[in-house]
Amino acid sequence: MATITDVSKKAGVSRSTVSRLIAGNGYVSDEARKAVEAAIQELGYRPNTMARGLRSNRSDIIGGVVVNVSSPFYAQMIGGMQETARSAGKSIIVASGYADRDEEAHAIIELLDRACDGLILYLENALRDDVLEIVARSKTPVVTVGGNECPPARARVTIDNATGAEAGMRLLLEAGHRHIAYLSGGTIYRDTYERLSGIDAALAGFGLSRDDIYVEHGSFSETFGQQATARLLIERPQTTAIFAGDDDVAAGALLALKGAGKRVPEEISLLGFDDNFHARHLTPGLTTVRQPVDEAGRVATRLLLSILDGEPVATPIITIPTELIMRQSVGPVRSLSPTSRTVAPALTAS
Repeated sequence: MATITDVSKKAGVSRSTVSRLIAGNGYVSDEARKAVEAAIQELGYRPNTMARGLRSNRSDIIGGVVVNVSSPFYAQMIGGMQETARSAGKSIIVASGYADRDEEAHAIIELLDRACDGLILYLENALRDDVLEIVARSKTPVVTVGGNECPPARARVTIDNATGAEAGMRLLLEAGHRHIAYLSGGTIYRDTYERLSGIDAALAGFGLSRDDIYVEHGSFSETFGQQATARLLIERPQTTAIFAGDDDVAAGALLALKGAGKRVPEEISLLGFDDNFHARHLTPGLTTVRQPVDEAGRVATRLLLSILDGEPVATPIITIPTELIMRQSVGPVRSLSPTSRTVAPALTAS
């Protein structure tokens, strides 16, 4: 393995010149820079990042905790984090917390043990007191995504789930739907309650409440969507619209509807949440609420990088808006003419 000495000899410059170039610290002439870069390329030299970290007291590694790294949803967030971190010369290590308090604690301690410069945490549970103490003692900067489960965090990025769910339910109500089923995610998730609050707001605008629709809790999975929809078709055949807690649930619901010979949206409208990759490729294309989790990852990483650079946090809480994406899976109730629909006042931005 080539060393810094090999590079300096090959380039015909001093070791200190090579060190300054690698560290990006200090002046190096254009001629010397080209010679060193050519030598590094030819010799396949890789800087000893651990030794460099010991000298600078920085590992150049950002740690992240999400619910599940294998989920396509959280993969988008990780992608946003990595894209932003790499542009700043940082690496990312990410662990799963599985929406479990002890697993989240284990993941955070594991990342701190790896001397991460800072942490980005997407948690579903309040941190244990012992972990809060460890984070505070380490003086490691923290940015959270979602809730405020880590009080020592210097900044927080949230996604406006409530307004997104309100817009989605409003779309169905304005299309004349009243026999609506909401196939919600699990009750352990913050997103579930935020979206339900938005649904409540939309219903109230039409003089309705959650008691006027059907709500079933399950997992954010295709299996839940398919099984719950199959039951709906038998037990609640009057249903004219399904609002799925996420696009995976919607994909499962669509499978069940097609299996039963139901036409979407002619007989039953279907609405999703997230705008995952597959939403636009379903047939019909899925109308859904876009949750820009990749942007949340980018914003959280930019905030953390600013904190690491010693910059003041001008806006400690940043809320990213959702967006209703119109495709082909939602339509009006067939028996209701457009002129007979009751339309509530337009939503105002919150």
